[in-house]
Amino acid sequence: MKKIININLSGRVIPIEDAAYESLQRYVESLRRYFANEEGRDEIINDIESRIAELMNDKVRKGAAAVTEADMAEIINSMGRVEDFEASDAAEAASATSNPYEPNFSYGTTGNKTRFKGRLYRDRRDKLLGGVCSGIANYMNVDPAVVRLLFAIITFGGFGFGFFLYILAWIILPASDLEGYSGKRLFRNPEDRMIGGVAGGLAAYFNKPSSTIRLIFGAPLLLNILIGVLDGIFSWGDWGNGPGFGDIFTGSITGTFILAYIILWIVLPEARSPYEKMEMRGERVDVNSIRQNVQDRAQTFSQEVRDSAMRFSSQATEFANTRGRAFATEVAASARPVASGLGHAIGVLFKAFFIFIAGSIAFGLFITLLTLIFGGGPALSPIKQGIMNFGLDGFWQNAFFWGTLIFFFAVPIIAFITWLVRRLMRVRSNRPYLGWTFGGLWTLGWICIALLASSIARDTRFYRKVEQPVTITQPQGGRMIVNVSEPEVAYSGDLWWEDSDARGWDITDDSLKLANVKLRVSASNDSNYQVTIWRYSAGRSRKEAEARAQKVQYAVSYTDSVLNLGSGLGIDKTSKFRGQKVLVEIKVPVGKKLRFDESITDKLEPMNVRVRVNDRRNRDNWDMDWDEDENFDWETGVDYVMGTDGELAKLLPDGTLDRNNTNSGVYEYKDGDAVKDSIRQSTEQEVRQRIEEKERQLEEERRRLEQLEKGTTRRKPAATNAPEPATIPVMPLFPFLI
Repeated sequence: MKKIININLSGRVIPIEDAAYESLQRYVESLRRYFANEEGRDEIINDIESRIAELMNDKVRKGAAAVTEADMAEIINSMGRVEDFEASDAAEAASATSNPYEPNFSYGTTGNKTRFKGRLYRDRRDKLLGGVCSGIANYMNVDPAVVRLLFAIITFGGFGFGFFLYILAWIILPASDLEGYSGKRLFRNPEDRMIGGVAGGLAAYFNKPSSTIRLIFGAPLLLNILIGVLDGIFSWGDWGNGPGFGDIFTGSITGTFILAYIILWIVLPEARSPYEKMEMRGERVDVNSIRQNVQDRAQTFSQEVRDSAMRFSSQATEFANTRGRAFATEVAASARPVASGLGHAIGVLFKAFFIFIAGSIAFGLFITLLTLIFGGGPALSPIKQGIMNFGLDGFWQNAFFWGTLIFFFAVPIIAFITWLVRRLMRVRSNRPYLGWTFGGLWTLGWICIALLASSIARDTRFYRKVEQPVTITQPQGGRMIVNVSEPEVAYSGDLWWEDSDARGWDITDDSLKLANVKLRVSASNDSNYQVTIWRYSAGRSRKEAEARAQKVQYAVSYTDSVLNLGSGLGIDKTSKFRGQKVLVEIKVPVGKKLRFDESITDKLEPMNVRVRVNDRRNRDNWDMDWDEDENFDWETGVDYVMGTDGELAKLLPDGTLDRNNTNSGVYEYKDGDAVKDSIRQSTEQEVRQRIEEKERQLEEERRRLEQLEKGTTRRKPAATNAPEPATIPVMPLFPFLI
């Protein structure tokens, strides 16, 4: 039974057989003799011991109970023996003497194990599950990590098909102890990292620029975003519903590349040590390469020291004045501990997700702004028509609007895209000219948006209304019906961003139509129905506001007891939209009826706009609060009766009045069958009580007249020669009695 001991080599505790430990000691001593006259001998020996400890720990990590003598021989062969170095040095000297211009390359030995090229095996020495991937990698002479990644991608992307292939190969392939892979290995590159270092590691493995690898990963996603945005703007797609993140992620190519990157990020180890970085670049890690690496580091360090010493004196003042802050930032960044493990991966994943989402939104907004500025697509037509034709008035408002669009909105988007591209391409500059340029342009955008808001606010400084009485004939039967016979106002174009019908508004190049119409019902002062149209608008002055209100187009007709309202008000291109509204006031005589047709709720969609004007500029001190906080419980297809107190009451089928359905004032309707809060009531009993009170007063006056007449008759015979008394005027009392 072989004796096993634990040794501490370069900070690693490793179990090793006694015979293998003796081989290690002999090898290290031979190296000390070989490098006895070498500059930096101790550093070279320490690096070699660290590499040996790393290889030995890798053997234990893969399942070995201890490092055996055979394992030690394999490690020594991979590192190179002193005899091989001496023979190589003699060959180099002879070659340099015969042909000094011929390049010379040194390769270490590959070990004494046989590579099985004629048959495929599973590797028992380097396995995670069954050794299938390492066996295939040995057969193809590639890094086992590459084969494992391919199986993982096939498994996750092919609904478990890779797992089925792995189990099948595990059953079929025989197992054997295969030679370990000693070529170029695949790592994540921490020195060329944007998110996880995957693209940098692949670039080092395939000897390609990292920007090319990043472009390969990002091109399908960017192309999918671009196609989706253009599809929504120009309606190229069959659905016409516009782009969405769901459509972006469901693309097969995009999803595969994102999944591949995530798997590479999880599976690939990071090249932390100098030897792993050498393996990542394809450099063989042996005694010669370690010696060369140490010598290069020493030479670089000495050169840096000399250069720093020469520059220190001349740059001390500049550093203190101008570079102190930058140096403090760099020191803080370099002193920050490098996070590792799952927490770091999650944090970087959130960072990548944020960059992706922000970049996608910025890119989509940039495309939208381009199409809005340069014209494109029917989808943005109503926005352009509403802003340009009916929102902006005059040269300066147009100038301020374009300044806001370009400098306030476009500049930050372009700045963010520029920052994102520079970050992806790892372009850094110590001169902040881009920041100052974008900052100055954005400040100009703030000025434009402030001036635009101020100009539009001046356009709505005064709010006026104009009155238009409607000529009607009194309805027969004492009932008026209110309906809307015109077609409902709805947008006639095509909007991909609007799933339902765009109701309540329509816009063309020359006109804007809104269903912003409200009704007000009150008691008439006489026995006649009366209808009045009130048009409202804002303006820079009272005269301008009244002129705009006069131009509001709204038609009302009356035929055979039916008041036919228009479905919406029209605004022409020259008037612009400045809060135009229409209020139809209906005055109903006491005791007469009013009925609302269901077309009122189907076609009119008034906006809830409250404007209360009570300041010094409002000479009339009129109130534009149309709701007046009194909402009306009303229904369509039923009759309402106007009471003497100006309140409506619902007429029930049995001829009585509903005590819980009375109101007066403004009748606002938001939904088709919505019912408002009930308020003060006017009932049939109240009307009867008032009639009875009038009749009682009339009866009392009649009795008083009778008493007066009787008294006059009794006094007549006593004064036959007296003149005839004056007659008491009775008729003037009748108006009071009535």
